[in-house]
Amino acid sequence: MTEFSKVILGKSLQDLQYKDVADFFINEHGESNTIEFKAFSATHGNFKENIKGVIRAVCGMLNSDGGLVIWGAPLGVADPVTKEKKFIGALAPVPEYKEKDWLINKISDSISPLPTGIRVAVLQQGANENLYVIEVESSPYKPHQFDNTYFVRLDGQTKPAPHYFIEALFRRISYPNIEGYVKIDRAGLLTGQSLYYMDITCFMFNFTQMQNEEDITVRLMTDPGYFDDTSEFTNNSKNYEISKLHFGLVNTHRARILFDPYQLDAKGKKIRFIMTYTGKHSPAKSSIYTIDFARVDLGNAANTGQMLVQMEENVLFSERQERLGTTRESTLQASLGRTPDKF
Repeated sequence: MTEFSKVILGKSLQDLQYKDVADFFINEHGESNTIEFKAFSATHGNFKENIKGVIRAVCGMLNSDGGLVIWGAPLGVADPVTKEKKFIGALAPVPEYKEKDWLINKISDSISPLPTGIRVAVLQQGANENLYVIEVESSPYKPHQFDNTYFVRLDGQTKPAPHYFIEALFRRISYPNIEGYVKIDRAGLLTGQSLYYMDITCFMFNFTQMQNEEDITVRLMTDPGYFDDTSEFTNNSKNYEISKLHFGLVNTHRARILFDPYQLDAKGKKIRFIMTYTGKHSPAKSSIYTIDFARVDLGNAANTGQMLVQMEENVLFSERQERLGTTRESTLQASLGRTPDKF
């Protein structure tokens, strides 16, 4: 993983301050294939219109070698000789504040297939002066598209990818991009019993056009609760397998989860549901959901939209461990009770 923020700005993304970016533009800088500067400009419309340019830049970097997008940079001025834009001086910050997770979700949801390896720092100086520094890893799932167009970084600019380039990207895909989602179908109280239930459907997709996946193992875990097709009341997990998953087809699996009212109350009626999955050629991912059973509609079992209060879908295990600061050393220390390679 390349820390583009550290290479370009001299600090890791998590250590950046507003002043660091302002100081960076005391000197003149140009764009390259791994860095793009986006000023917030009223001539480009409102926040909704401005963010489209940011998403295009992220899409281009995913399809190229990764890089850094600074949103709130100075307005670029074209060099009279080379016509290349140079960036120096006062910042053009974004007047609207958005939380880091909101921005990551907005970018990810706008790009297909769903990207990983996007990190964001939100830097503030006053209520209406916001900088967004976005670090993008080169994607193993390229090519990606935004607004039905494949973008790429060429000659320091984000441009629609030529046809030959898209074909080359498809040939370079190293493993299928499978994604898993969970939908709550029904929830309520079992007739004549002091047990609650929740019916769910698990969806598995393969979004890689030129590769099928096989030997997929999916594990479902719930806390609290147990699956009704298991014999043990305490069995809160189950596995199922998919032999093959073809591009363009969806695999569905339905399950019913039962809940003891006392267990629900002990957890504040909050349910944590985890779906993990991996295939023969694809890396392990997880989708995690928080469900609030206090919002169940006992009068209409199919009215479940309000129950899902938090979700984080299709996150690579490696990315989740990175967020948690998990390393080889810490894993072995926790498992072995000693420093690796030492007694």
